[in-house]
Amino acid sequence: MPTPPVKIEVFTDFDGTLCYDDTGVLLVDDPRCMGRDKRKDLDTAILNGQSSYRDAVKEMWDSVTLTLDEAWSDHLDHARVDPGFPAFHKYCCKNKIPITVVSSGLYPLLQKMMIKFLGEDAAKEIELISNDVAIDGRKWDIQWHDDSSYGNDKSKALAKARNVASSDTIFVFCGDGVSDISAAKHADVLFARKGRDLETHCERNGIPFITFDSFSDILHVVDRLVDRKARLEKDATSGFCLVVDC
Repeated sequence: MPTPPVKIEVFTDFDGTLCYDDTGVLLVDDPRCMGRDKRKDLDTAILNGQSSYRDAVKEMWDSVTLTLDEAWSDHLDHARVDPGFPAFHKYCCKNKIPITVVSSGLYPLLQKMMIKFLGEDAAKEIELISNDVAIDGRKWDIQWHDDSSYGNDKSKALAKARNVASSDTIFVFCGDGVSDISAAKHADVLFARKGRDLETHCERNGIPFITFDSFSDILHVVDRLVDRKARLEKDATSGFCLVVDC
């Protein structure tokens, strides 16, 4: 009797994860808006628990005074998307592994970048769960996805998927920042981009994770799980899993 395929679902953040750059940071750091120094102060306040993510991010977006055309031509059109992602996406399609993007970013910006980078057909295959925005000239009003302290609690997307998935499904989450912490708690395998805040959080709290520089690193690990050359070993303290060789 043939061995049943390994079931995997992938959830990934966008800004700083799928995309090297953070679309929000690119705009907020513009000297015509908040600027880098004040934004960094708010990032530190979030990481240290001195401000809620939602309040700090609202302050950031309220500072943006660019038109949408200026935002795209001056910043977003030059954003660097992880070059390893197209091959990872192709692999997941071939192996029937769904990919969901869960983001604290703004839907119209992320969707346009996905279409530009992957093409319209490929971009439509990937579910995108994010915040939205109402833009009136130079005024940006963020439209939250939910009423959580994150504005878009990414853990809800993972929890919903896990409720309808079979018990042997492996949930993979890829992230880089503070807004990814809630989602990370619902993953089996956690990938944290090297040198970013999520890596710092995991190290501070003893959470098992796999650091990555490119989605090609993630592809290597996922492929080993699919081929049963690696397996999961749950960490009794944190509940996260280590990926160990079979």
